[in-house]
Amino acid sequence: MKIRSKDIAKQLGLSEATVSMAINNRSGVSMETRKRVLRYVEELKAESGENPEAKERVLRMFAFIEDRPFWDASEETRVYTSYMEAGRAARELGYRLDFVHIYKNKDDFRKILMESEQEGIMGIFLNAAYMKEEDYECFQGIKIPFIVADQDFEDSSKDSILLNNRQGVRQGLNYLWENGHRDILYFRNSHDFFNMYQRRDAYGEYMAAKNCGRSAEIIDIGGSTQEVYDRMLAYIREGKRLPTAVFSENYEVTIGLSNALVSSGIRIPEDVSIVGFDELPGTAILSFKPVCIRALHARKARIAVERLVDRVEGRTEEAVQILINTELVPGNSVNRIY
Repeated sequence: MKIRSKDIAKQLGLSEATVSMAINNRSGVSMETRKRVLRYVEELKAESGENPEAKERVLRMFAFIEDRPFWDASEETRVYTSYMEAGRAARELGYRLDFVHIYKNKDDFRKILMESEQEGIMGIFLNAAYMKEEDYECFQGIKIPFIVADQDFEDSSKDSILLNNRQGVRQGLNYLWENGHRDILYFRNSHDFFNMYQRRDAYGEYMAAKNCGRSAEIIDIGGSTQEVYDRMLAYIREGKRLPTAVFSENYEVTIGLSNALVSSGIRIPEDVSIVGFDELPGTAILSFKPVCIRALHARKARIAVERLVDRVEGRTEEAVQILINTELVPGNSVNRIY
């Protein structure tokens, strides 16, 4: 028996779009309406004699984010890339992955988690970069297996998976150091969350270990590419210190900062060398190819889903923390000095 959204909508007095969103666990429909639609679908299946054991196996990806008017493109890219690869991995393993945004101080996460249990969600992939300890407490007593990404709550009973931010920063700074650079400034994005905290800490530790702690400086240069560009232009015009090399915290910083330098007649890499965390998106156009630290977000998402399914299907008992190392991508944005 083929169950059509059109027929369900007619019987329940809903629009076809609402029924489709409810069945596919998409946002834009209330939990009460979703339950009503799913309950009706189950009733239709029971009446038709469909095997209840053939019920779809669903994993859920939560993106826990702050409620702000806009998000920087690098964060949107990270979450989207993770979701797409996690979804592919889930399908290959016989599951479907749906996606839900949770807004801090706006959504009742504890309630949503309990509703997920009632819906029969089999596992949770939690993007927790913006979560705090008090936010994580809502997971106490939740029976659904889950894996935490992009955050370390030091919970030895649960699986977590992290990008190795410290290794990536050290890798980039080592490259600059080996090319003779000792005066290296760190230009950061304005937003604060776990991955960025780790990168900033790694920079301070590296410079201190090289006895360059006094010259080490972290400069907040803006949140968006345009803001970085404008603030970097002002920084240059005010005659502030320009180092021999810059480490940029994410690709938006790399793009905005680089364009401001070039617009001001400062040559890359002859006057200032640059290494940036994250590869540039294909739409970005620069007059040079930056040396960058490739963050393997898609690979991290795939491994997370594979580990989660192992947990769901009872193939593992121990809890682990997985670190995904980064890769240095060569370019022509670093000048060797002697």
